[in-house]
This record gives sequence, structure tokens and C-alpha cells, in this order.
Amino acid sequence: MGFLKMLLKRIIVLLLFYQLCRLLFLLFNHTYFEFLSFHSLPGILLGSLRFDISAIMYLNVVYIAMFVVPFNFRYNKIYLGIGKFIFLLVNSISIFANLADCAYFPFTLRRTNAGFFREFKNDTNLLFDFWKFLFSYWYIALFVILLVWLLIRSYDWIKTPEREPFKTKSFILQLLLLPFLALIWLGFARGSFIPSDRPINISLAGQYVSNNDEISLVLNTPISIMTTWGNIKVPEVNYFASLAEAGKYYNPVQSYQGTDATKKNVVIIIVESLGKEFVGALNSKTPDYVGYTPFLDSLIGRSLTFEYSLANGRRSIEALPSAIASIPSHTEAYILTPYSGNRINSIGSVLKKHHYNTSFFHGGHDGSMGFAGFMNVAGFDKSFSKKDYNNDSDYDGTWGIYDEPFMQYWAKELNTFQQPFCSALFTVTSHHPFKIPEKYLSQFKEGNLPIHRAMRYTDYSLQQFFETASKMAWYKNTVFVITADHVSASSYYDKYQGMMGAFSVPVIFYTPDSSLVGFRNEMVQQADIFPTLIDYLGFNDSIIAFGTSVLKSSTNDLVVNCYAGTYQAFWGDYVLHFDGTKPVAFYRYKEDPNLRNNLLGKYPAEEEKLLQKLKAYIQQYSYRLRENKMRP
Repeated sequence: MGFLKMLLKRIIVLLLFYQLCRLLFLLFNHTYFEFLSFHSLPGILLGSLRFDISAIMYLNVVYIAMFVVPFNFRYNKIYLGIGKFIFLLVNSISIFANLADCAYFPFTLRRTNAGFFREFKNDTNLLFDFWKFLFSYWYIALFVILLVWLLIRSYDWIKTPEREPFKTKSFILQLLLLPFLALIWLGFARGSFIPSDRPINISLAGQYVSNNDEISLVLNTPISIMTTWGNIKVPEVNYFASLAEAGKYYNPVQSYQGTDATKKNVVIIIVESLGKEFVGALNSKTPDYVGYTPFLDSLIGRSLTFEYSLANGRRSIEALPSAIASIPSHTEAYILTPYSGNRINSIGSVLKKHHYNTSFFHGGHDGSMGFAGFMNVAGFDKSFSKKDYNNDSDYDGTWGIYDEPFMQYWAKELNTFQQPFCSALFTVTSHHPFKIPEKYLSQFKEGNLPIHRAMRYTDYSLQQFFETASKMAWYKNTVFVITADHVSASSYYDKYQGMMGAFSVPVIFYTPDSSLVGFRNEMVQQADIFPTLIDYLGFNDSIIAFGTSVLKSSTNDLVVNCYAGTYQAFWGDYVLHFDGTKPVAFYRYKEDPNLRNNLLGKYPAEEEKLLQKLKAYIQQYSYRLRENKMRP
């Protein structure tokens, strides 16, 4: 029984390490858990133990099996050495995964899951980026080293049992115990000893929190990865008896009866991490505000933009489907699901039918984020990357070609395309580690956050692009759209640290002929870009879109994004948080932008109307992805 006591002690020590990692996770990300109260802690602790034990059981199954078998070779020094190596290896990796999320969580607002590996599987520069990550977050690396050192010391503190003389009765007893030990392991690994219960999964974390924002505190990163591996399909939902019934509340099939197509060129610019927080023209009511985008500020004065505008996701990989094809991501990024090869419509595919030349530019590596593959499915004929730019003297050493030279390259390429054309650009420089060309270090000063200097540079790059483009023949016959992929992982102003601020990005429509101008007190999203362009261009066409044209009123004016498995739906003056089963929060976002005053149950009529719209939206999305019906 000595080995069972040894295993039990090691499991208890591992539980302490998981809790220590969780405490560090909370300390590094405390601004995202401002609702956390003392009353929530017992539930979070109870739930975290369930998830931590499950992770420990799965990760240490080989080590546990090595020392529950009642054979004397367990005392062999080589055997013991192999066991120690396996134990320290798998649990050091788990410590690293948990602590890496101290830095990565602000980018996604959830624990890292299996989608991370699919997101970066085609990134040929991944190993180099990994070392860049460690260098940038050196303090996290120090904590990893410290905890791994403590793990090694703790292993040595727990002594291996002394060899006991062979006893037939004890041997038989231990053999008979093996099936029971296996069942005990299985129960802890599944998270339940009740056979009818489903194995542990992320959604179970919701029962241990008083606010869904706390779910990431209940989880640990290893279990988040393991429970999502191979499990990224959109679930079937049946809130309504039929799709037709759901269509009474939300219908993504949209018809545009244009009679006078303008055949204008379309240029879409997606700026890395361009949170609304950085744009001075969109923060005139923020006290003591300092902006970082003087060019965009000047452009907004001649554009159509909005008081409230949101991204549909928190990751770069979620932006293109939302902005280009009006396909938002729900519980997982669309590109990472098995449905990413489905037949879809997009601004590219629709305009190709009208004889547009279509192209996509991204200064990153070939295959990065799966962007080029998605844009090909979305109907874009050509993709241009760092490889096509073919000049590594302008390479930033991490993500791709600096924004200014790549945008100049883009402008010159556009000038060679036959009109009308539709072209999209995804920038790179305002991504961590926010490196800009050395010649601009003195011109663009640092701000309160590391991204501020890079954002000033990117804004300057946009200015240079527009100056170059304005001298070209195609410029005046073009509609420009400028938005972001997502907000920055860090924010300076309090209003951008809540769940609405975490998605707040600009959505700007600019036309040199001033046919789109104004600042509207409305809520829009990335998914509105595609239908708005079809409406503006005047084509007579039908599309499927999970956004709507901002140029006309619609019963589909629902803005939705997801975080940590929770839907956040805006409609009218209200926002509803829905966990897929029940509403968990309800706010008046215009008067409560940080979403601190939960009004759940106080406006039952409005709450129910918004809930029905959201349920219909989710059912339409689920059905059309699963059945490959994302085209009319």
C-alpha cells in the first residue's frame, strides 16, 4: 500500500500547484474579473478541484499505472527513474500551459483550447514566435522555471516506499484492488462517478460560478485543451420546432432589389488590434483622452461611422469570416470548424458574379492563420503575402512585412488591376511585440501601452497609402471600409475593460465622393460590412448574412459575439448574456457601458423579445453550418 500513499501525496501536491497557477492567472488578469466576490470563491474552488483532478488523472495515467501494478520491478532504479521523468515532463508541461494563459488570456478572454493548435498549424514561423513569446513575457517564464523547480524538489521530498518482502496474500489483494482503482481513476477523470453523467466538459464550469466571466477561473488550461480536442462541431439546437418558425424572429436570407449597380471598386482594410480605444474621433466624450490615430480621425470626419461598433470575435482568425462573409464565430472560430470548406457567399463571391477582380493581401507568412485558404473559399482569386513582396529587408522579424512598405506595394498592385476590383488587406505591425522600423523610433513616441507607438506608425502607414492611392485613377470610384480584426489585449481606459469594450472596434465606410457620411448613434458589427456593401453598390441579389445593411432598417439588427461559451447579444438599448440554456445577465448598455448593473428579470418583455431573437439566430446559424446551407 506504500505506493498508493505515494501516489496520493503526489496528486495532492499537484492540486496545490494547479491552485498556485490559478492564483497567478487571477493576479495577472484581475481587471477581467472585477465582478469576483468573496461569495463566489467557494463555488470556484469546488469546481476548480473537479477540473484539476480530472486533468491530473488524464495527464498522469501512465505514471499512475506504473505504480499501482503490484510487481516488485516497481523498486528498480531504472524503472523509478523512468517514472520520475514521465511525471516531471507531463506536469511541467501542464504548469507551462496554465501560466502561458496568464499572458494569452487577454487576447481571447478564455482559456486556451485545442483550437489554438489548429489556428497556428500552418505557421512555419511558430517555433521562432514561441521564443519571441517567452522573451516578451519573461516574467511568466521565470514563474514557470520557479514552479518547475519546486515540482522537482517536491518529487524528491516524497519518498519512494522501501522494498517489502513478497507476500502472496498481499500480492493477491493488490491484484483484486486493480479493477476498483481503475474505476476510481475513471470516475475522477470523467469528473463524476455517476454513469449517466456526461464526461467533464467546459460547459460544466458554469454551474460553479455566479457570473459567467468567472468560468476561466474554474477551468485549467490542460483540461480546456483536452476536452475540446476533436470536439469543435457546432451543436444542433432546436429552440424552435422548425427553421420557418425561427425565421419569424431572425432570418439570415436577405434580398436586395438594387436597380442601378455603381460598379465601384471595393477596398477593405482590416487593421491588426485597432481597438476603438485608440481612435480619437470616437472618444470625444472620454475625459483626458489621448488618441493615436490622427489620420483616421481626419478620415472619420468625412466618413460614415457609428457610436457603437463591435467585432464579432476576439482573435484574428475570426475577423475575415465576419467582415468578408458575415459569418461570425460562436463557440469556436469558423475557420477551425469542420464546416470551413462549406459553400458560402461573401463580398468576394457576389462581386465575382458581377465581373469584379478579387484579391487579398497579407504581409505575413504563406498559410498564416489559414487566411489565404479561407479567402479562396470566399471567392477571392488571388492572395499576396510576404513571399510575393519578396524583400526581407522590410520584414519585422516576427509577423511579416512592416505596414508602410506593404501598403505601398498594395497600392501599386491595385493600380495594375482591371476595374472594377474588390481587394482586402490585413495589416501586421500593430501586433505584439509591436516592433516598428528603426527609422521611425524617434518620430513615433511611446504611449501608456506598448501598442501605442505601433498604432501611431500604422495610422501613418494608412495615411501614406491614401496619399498614394488618391493620385491613381481608380481612387475616386472606390468605397473604402476600415475596421479591426479585434481589440488589443490590453486597454488603458476603464470603459474598454468590460465585456462590451472588449469587442469595441471601429467600422468606417469612406467614399471620396462623400456619398457615405455621418456619425450615427447606432450599434453595428463586422458582420454588417458584407450586406452593407451589397446594398450600397446597388446589386439585385440575395445573400445569407448574419449581419444586416446599415443603410436600411431591418428586423435582423441583432449584434452578437461570444466569449467563454456565452453569447452576448445587442438589440435596441439592451444586451443579453445567454449561456445556451438560460439568460445570465441583462443590461442597458448605453447607460451602463461597463455592464455592471445586471437587470435580469427587471424588463421581462424586452428580455424575452431579445432572447427569442437570439435563439432564432443561433438555430439558423447551427442549421446552416451543419447542413451546408450558407448560400441562398
